[in-house]
Amino acid sequence: MHKFHSLTIKTIQTQPNAVIWTLDIPAALVDEFDFKPGQHLTFRTHINGQELRRSYSICSPKSRNNELDVLIKAVDKGRFSQAAQHTFKVGSQVDVLPPSGHFVLDPREHAHYVAFAAGSGITPVMGMIYATLEQTKTAEFILFYGNSKTSDVLLHEQIAYLKDRFGARFSVHFFLSQQKVDMALYQGRFDSQKIKLLNEHLIKHINADGYFVCGPGAMIDTVCAALAELGIDQKLIHNERFLSDGQEITLAEKTVKQDAGVTVTIDGANHEFNLLAGTQATLLESAESAGVDLPYSCKAGVCATCRCKLVEGEVEMINNYSLEEWETKAGYILSCQSVARSSKIHISFDE
Repeated sequence: MHKFHSLTIKTIQTQPNAVIWTLDIPAALVDEFDFKPGQHLTFRTHINGQELRRSYSICSPKSRNNELDVLIKAVDKGRFSQAAQHTFKVGSQVDVLPPSGHFVLDPREHAHYVAFAAGSGITPVMGMIYATLEQTKTAEFILFYGNSKTSDVLLHEQIAYLKDRFGARFSVHFFLSQQKVDMALYQGRFDSQKIKLLNEHLIKHINADGYFVCGPGAMIDTVCAALAELGIDQKLIHNERFLSDGQEITLAEKTVKQDAGVTVTIDGANHEFNLLAGTQATLLESAESAGVDLPYSCKAGVCATCRCKLVEGEVEMINNYSLEEWETKAGYILSCQSVARSSKIHISFDE
């Protein structure tokens, strides 16, 4: 489950300042690479002798069970994203972990879903749109999608195709921040006033069954706060942040305050190691030092690839940008952000 597999890049399509990789999934791995709409893949490569891991969301429909699409946007000085644009070719092999992530949608008949996306935040939402429209006969989806200019809109052809195919079941509203548009509502970034107007005229009457928000952190904070102010149940509001390739979030204090024995369960096996007081390390970093290979990608508390369950002991999570309240209450933590705060710790990646 937590093993990297070598997959072949089957095709490469160009997008505005981005590429779409279509990965060939061998028959023996189809079940392992089955995904929930909204999940992502973690990639591993080596550049100049350094291992890099990056996560990119699946943006293809589940009906294509022998291949998966991911969109990789080019980032200035982004080592993986630049290699994706210029170094990897059709036929190249790439190491990939099976799908992960909990920003997901399980569509139901007669349900109504709303998404706010900005820029490459459209990629996980695209999988949700496909699932809602193709796996149900009655569910509906409203997409509010923000970009700088029309030339920056990602997955425009796929969105247009679904709009033509499903008609009234799929509503799309584009917002542009650096290009003039005819309607003032659609000019500029999402803000609380826009969310209020959209709710009044387009959302309120449908009693949405879920709101999904993905984009830069500031955009997510604005939209989620505005939805909450409108009285929408927090349990219905879901979000996923992303880091640009190479962007880092600095950890604050992460010193182990007392000696600790750590047990890690992964793929049915237990691994044990000790931490000494004063150690400057998270559980993920400690496991790496002990030679225990754990799943991770961003190391910033954003992607949730390192999500695990705290079976025993106490930890302190420094940052959490990906786990929802129900997950933390159920005992799930991010190993890349967790520091031991008791003498005995047991975490499991198998739950």
